[in-house]
Amino acid sequence: MRSIESHGLSITRAVFTQGKSPYEYIGAFEMSLFLSADERDVRKAVELGFPAGRVMPSDLSYAEDGGEVRVAFDFDGVLADDESERIFQGPGGLKGFQDHEVFNLDRSLSAGPLRELLKDLHMIQNLEKIKKLEQPQYQPRVRISIVTARNAPAHERAVRTLSAWGITVNDAFFLGGISKGSVLKVLRPHIFFDDQEGHLTATAEFVASVHVPYGIANESPQGTAISLDILETVA
Repeated sequence: MRSIESHGLSITRAVFTQGKSPYEYIGAFEMSLFLSADERDVRKAVELGFPAGRVMPSDLSYAEDGGEVRVAFDFDGVLADDESERIFQGPGGLKGFQDHEVFNLDRSLSAGPLRELLKDLHMIQNLEKIKKLEQPQYQPRVRISIVTARNAPAHERAVRTLSAWGITVNDAFFLGGISKGSVLKVLRPHIFFDDQEGHLTATAEFVASVHVPYGIANESPQGTAISLDILETVA
């Protein structure tokens, strides 16, 4: 609390528990994100339907770069649910997935675990736009990016889903064959959320990475089920 005060942050709430897992209070505090390095707490939170992610080990440090905060998300299994991932892993494989996405182009995907976090960040961006109108010298600080293995024609359903949610983002990377890591190394977000732990192990060197253990890609004992991200190697 003293550290919060010393940094001049307008934060007044705090919870201190003696060894008790804090995820149980996510609903009580209406939290849009619970971060922890404890995999058990994160998985229990996700099983209960709460938005949570496990912070991957990293020695990464950021230099000051003008105060901008860059947040990047994978799409399926993070912002949206895993409906499309399940189709991809079915008998139809990649073609079945592409056909499914085209056929359901006008039907928005359901919310995934971090959709509400995205909405909250979008709300902050809208407030920044108002401040920019009032103070033209103000430079917006929040930048939101989506980095997904989807590509054409499957990209359009993601775009239409965001539109139906009333959300816009600053960047959208539909990679379909290009490694997420190579893009993130250039984009350098301050935090990146993905449902595939294997990909995050590789990105943690240069991006603060968070594993969201949600959906079919995390249902096997080791969380090693294939996912849409296999497009990175076959597209």
